Amino acid sequence: MNNLAADKLKRLLIDGSRQLDIHLDPAHQEAFMGYLTALQRWNRAYNLTAIKDGQEIICRHFLDSLSFLPFLSGISGSVLDLGSGAGFPGLPLALLLPAIHFLLVEARQKKTLFLQHVTRLLGLKNVEILRLHLHKGNGSTEFKIPVAALVSRAVSVPDDVFPVAGEVLAPGGLVLLSATASSREKIMEALSLHENLRLEDIKKVTIPFLEQQRYMIRIIRV
Repeated sequence: MNNLAADKLKRLLIDGSRQLDIHLDPAHQEAFMGYLTALQRWNRAYNLTAIKDGQEIICRHFLDSLSFLPFLSGISGSVLDLGSGAGFPGLPLALLLPAIHFLLVEARQKKTLFLQHVTRLLGLKNVEILRLHLHKGNGSTEFKIPVAALVSRAVSVPDDVFPVAGEVLAPGGLVLLSATASSREKIMEALSLHENLRLEDIKKVTIPFLEQQRYMIRIIRV
């Protein structure tokens, strides 16, 4: 990536963050650019994400992940990123919330290796990576519970999320899911089967530079 291209991508990141009312200081900006470079390099070898283009990564991964930030206001304790993939939304959030411990759970080895690499690269002391296919019954044996919040992005099979949430969250704990219109309907169907989880609200979220409408679904453990 030449300097001109890097400057253009950094400007996109800064402008998009401002549209989300998020200020990125120079250290944050450099960290995100380092993350982008590492993701593109690893992507060529390991196909971590179908999104390869730098602009698309910034919009569909970085800015989409940062849209969670206002909804985590007041959270204290650990945040579990379930099915973190290449680190979304957990790593961007951990960059901006250094006082919160983030637990990134991912089942695939190549992705957990990448997560470990980026965590070291960015010097993130508040991130723990766990290679695990998390399901009801094994969360309490693999890490310290309860956690304060569970976050997950673009959930396509919510049946996996809610049994885990019921087990690892304390009463009053938060489930925060980012969904498309189609996945929102699946989430609401699945939620109706879990008496220990209650819908708090659904907010429309506009991701800068993307046409697709997103929905932030907040669910409380009762």
